[in-house]
Amino acid sequence: MRTLLRTILLRTVLLLQIDRLHEHFGHWLAQARAKRYRDKGVPLNFVAQGGYWFEIAGDLLRLRIDPTSHIKSDTFIEASGGVTIGRYFHTGRGLTIFSSQHEYEGASAIPYDHAIRARPVTIEDFVWCGVNVTILPGVTIGEGAIVAACSVVTTDVPPCAVVGGNPARVLKYRDAAHFQDLKSRERFH
Repeated sequence: MRTLLRTILLRTVLLLQIDRLHEHFGHWLAQARAKRYRDKGVPLNFVAQGGYWFEIAGDLLRLRIDPTSHIKSDTFIEASGGVTIGRYFHTGRGLTIFSSQHEYEGASAIPYDHAIRARPVTIEDFVWCGVNVTILPGVTIGEGAIVAACSVVTTDVPPCAVVGGNPARVLKYRDAAHFQDLKSRERFH
């Protein structure tokens, strides 16, 4: 009986194309959410990539994102400590940014107390983060840097560095002269 019911439900979903309706509905909701942020003064560009969820938590007044930059699906930005994202920032899906943290050293409780410490995050111009990157409080990612997929950025990243891992470490550097040449010719993507 259960198998028959499942078969009937599946055929109904396929016949009525409910799965496609759900996809369009998710897209509309994401665009509405992005517009709501733009109406609050956050020039947010959202690109759906395999999903439609994203969230910005904390104080929106502490989030600065250049209009040329974008976020993708499954992004979470905790902005209460301050987050600044420069020009032409690109990311894969699953970006997570934290800009504040609990105090645990000298705390009045275990594992931490109620004190929250703001530690701003700055992502400079022309940074590219791969899929599922996590950026922890207090980090600055330098101009032109590339952060590899699944990296956890715990310390500052120098300009034009290519970093990866958990914790992220410098793997190599981009050709800075070539980068500056492209920048001077305004070859932006």
